[in-house]
Amino acid sequence: MKQPKISIIVPIYNVEKYLDECMVSLLNQTLKDIEIILVDDESPDKCPKMCDEYANKDKRVKVVHKKNGGLGFARNSGLDVATGEYVAFIDSDDFIDLDMMEHLYNVAIEYNADEVRCGIKFYVGGKFTERHDVDKLTVFRGKEQVLDFMLDVVGPLPECKRDVKYMMSSCCCIHSRKVIEDNSIRFLSERECLSEDLIWDIDFFSKMNCVVYVPECHYAYRMNPSSLSHHFSWKKYRRQDTFFNAIKERLDALYSQKEYSIHLLRLKFLYMRNYISEAFSINEGLGKRRKLVRTMLQDDIWHDLFTEYPYSRLPKAKRIYFFLAKHQMIFFLFIISKMMKYREKLKTQKQ
Repeated sequence: MKQPKISIIVPIYNVEKYLDECMVSLLNQTLKDIEIILVDDESPDKCPKMCDEYANKDKRVKVVHKKNGGLGFARNSGLDVATGEYVAFIDSDDFIDLDMMEHLYNVAIEYNADEVRCGIKFYVGGKFTERHDVDKLTVFRGKEQVLDFMLDVVGPLPECKRDVKYMMSSCCCIHSRKVIEDNSIRFLSERECLSEDLIWDIDFFSKMNCVVYVPECHYAYRMNPSSLSHHFSWKKYRRQDTFFNAIKERLDALYSQKEYSIHLLRLKFLYMRNYISEAFSINEGLGKRRKLVRTMLQDDIWHDLFTEYPYSRLPKAKRIYFFLAKHQMIFFLFIISKMMKYREKLKTQKQ
């Protein structure tokens, strides 16, 4: 059998109501020479049966049934059986443009790229909001350019208005399977280190010679405001220790601390703000919520951020927020959080 151009790996867990929409977008890709690997992560709904039905209808579909282990390990199970020239990861509650794979593959061949990325469109209530990280096709070639790009994926410089300059996602891309297998690159478990995608990005970028970013937003990411990932829990909060340590360990092997620290601290600032927002949103009295935020801000994990980060270089609104957090002005942080949520609600209603 001829080697497929792209192996599309789809981890599946409890997505019965979304899976058909995802699969329609994959089975009808304009690039036909693909394989679709459905990894059933012991899903408790009808997904295991649906996966087998897809495989019976289309010979390009493979199914892996496995014990539940989480998203990262499910992707690894897909990699273990993938045979494509390139690999793509698609989350099973998302969907993609019908020409995404053809477009990214053609660009990869034209530029001899190890990875090709595209923009993302956020899907909320039947409406799309596009996020463009580049406004034209952009090539990062050679170790120096790729590693510089990687630092901006970790976190932008203070002057950047966006918290995230380039998305840290493994889904809006195709990746060279040769680079993956030659370097034994696999995902860590998000159940241990909070975010598997950024660790994957660092491991993969450190072995690449060329990444191409196209401006088109081919990937539709389904936003779910009620998702557990947006709710505060101490268990999730503590996983960031492993997360930041894993990032630091990898960056230490590639750069001097002076080169990467300002990028890593910007990432910490983003995570700190997200946790404050989540803590203020828990279903408790204001007093308990303020106490939770105060306890969190006294955590040693933020010590380097508060003592070393040049926050005076941040855009004005973020500079004020940083100052309030550093000096534990909890009431004012609460007011700002409420204002931000109100603005987001208005923005969603207008779209």
